[in-house]
Amino acid sequence: MLLRSTLFVHIAAAVVVSVLTLTACSTTETATGEGEQPYPPGYGAEADRISGRTGDPVSTDEEIRARAYFIRGITAMELDDIESAERMLLRAHAIIPDTPGVNNALSQLYMEKNDPAGSVFYGRRAVELEPENKWYRLQLVEGLRAEGDYREVIRQLDSTLAYHPSDIQVLYTKARIQTSQGDYEKSNETYQQILDLLGPDRSIHYQRISNFTRLEDTDAIINELLKVLELDRGNVNTLLMLSQFYLEDEQIDAARELLEQVLQRNPNHPEALVNLADIHIMREEWDVAGRLLLGLVNDPDVTLSNKLEIIQYVLSRYSNDPDNKSLQDTAAGLIDSLLADEPDNGMAHAMAAEFYSLSDNGDQSLYHLRRTTELMPENDAAWRQLVQTYYIEGRYEEAIHAAQQADEFIPQDAFVLFFKGGSYFLKEQYSEAAKFLSAAAELPSRSQFRSIIFGTLGDAYASLEEWDAADTAYEEAITLDPDNEVALNNFAYYLSERDIRLKEAKEMAQRALELNPENAAFLDTMGWIYFKIGDYEKAREYIRASIETGEASAEVLEHMGDVYDKMGEPDRAMYWWQKAYDKDDNRTHLKERLHINR
Repeated sequence: MLLRSTLFVHIAAAVVVSVLTLTACSTTETATGEGEQPYPPGYGAEADRISGRTGDPVSTDEEIRARAYFIRGITAMELDDIESAERMLLRAHAIIPDTPGVNNALSQLYMEKNDPAGSVFYGRRAVELEPENKWYRLQLVEGLRAEGDYREVIRQLDSTLAYHPSDIQVLYTKARIQTSQGDYEKSNETYQQILDLLGPDRSIHYQRISNFTRLEDTDAIINELLKVLELDRGNVNTLLMLSQFYLEDEQIDAARELLEQVLQRNPNHPEALVNLADIHIMREEWDVAGRLLLGLVNDPDVTLSNKLEIIQYVLSRYSNDPDNKSLQDTAAGLIDSLLADEPDNGMAHAMAAEFYSLSDNGDQSLYHLRRTTELMPENDAAWRQLVQTYYIEGRYEEAIHAAQQADEFIPQDAFVLFFKGGSYFLKEQYSEAAKFLSAAAELPSRSQFRSIIFGTLGDAYASLEEWDAADTAYEEAITLDPDNEVALNNFAYYLSERDIRLKEAKEMAQRALELNPENAAFLDTMGWIYFKIGDYEKAREYIRASIETGEASAEVLEHMGDVYDKMGEPDRAMYWWQKAYDKDDNRTHLKERLHINR
């Protein structure tokens, strides 16, 4: 929106009114026509029709009256009395429609009324009448932008520049509009025109850097930053920004030189020290990197938030390289130092839990997760991680207890309920498992995770021999994620156990094996399906492959015995049944088979 004070100057220049004339008009009511009805809102043609004017030459009295309307109109605009302004300006326009200042004032008024079409209508007329006036064109540009006609906006700005080629304001406007439309290269050309006129200017260089960043032109960014640096060689922010781009461009020595310049000015600058440590990490100079970062964490002038950011950065590097002992030691030292200074900080314990989880130290991870939930009981991520870690560690009672505690602070959490239900399942309390897994399945979550929930729910119902519910759960799991290999395998296996839908079971088992061809359970399922359809050679092939993985369960060994039994080889059958019983003496039904075959 143009500044109204500026608009007054240029409108006044377009329509000059003498002091005496203004005085005369302001002291006689007949200037507005006593009893005359105000014109309704509309555009120029409508106002002309109402006034009865057709563009014929006007008398001096009419011109004076028009000028009075005009002055009253722009005064009303200044006072935010838009309705009065519209009446007065339309009356003026009806008498002197070919006055550019009046048309421009109406263009601004209709922008005030959020009527871009009206603004453009009068703005175009103002420009036609006085094409060299940049203020009129800028007002027209405002209306065109509101209409979304950006091609015409640029055309009008270029027309303005044809009259005023060195006008910085117009060039700025053009460059910003080009940026807003994603024409970053053209925008930078326009900014370069400004630089050619003004000389070096940091703000313009940064605008060009912003555009080059969107264009992902690292070389151009570096070149522009070097120009900025010439203007202020000691500017720390520019040095840091330039060093970061050098790092991204793998110009390590150049980046290091700039960071050292920053540290000469501020020896404890956190970002510079972290980036310098990153360079040492890249070069596997772990001791130097560790000392730099430890110095920051031990520095009382460094804020706690910065210390946490530093440790999170190191943890992210460690998570990508968990076998790196030096990086592990660096992370451990930083965490120990932070906890020594901040023993009751929940985020410090959360980071410690993450570190020990990455280091496969379940006990320490659990300790720090418990401390995190004590200090930050509404930290949903900590509760989820706590329940999951107990589950992974096989501590199912503690997982269930933690899930019950979590429910107080993050109730109805699908993740927590899933691991609670999973813990009951592994404790062979299948009814409880089904209850909590069903609750988890009803809550919103990502499709892949919901697929896992439904797959586990299917396992629980299958263990209860509630086959209709099991089938429904498995089908939902596979619908949500057709590549859920566990659901595919388990559904296929339970169908084969019931001797139903064997063709479909075979297809699902085959898909599971495509996804995980070395899985012992999946190989056994396929073998068992072949057993069920009477292809004992194929059954033996797949079950043998399962055993050869070295991860076969007692059930797989028993299946091999069943296959040999069907193939008429009782000695081999007894051999595998015996191995199955030796591996799991809870399979008491095998005693009878072994006794029969003795």
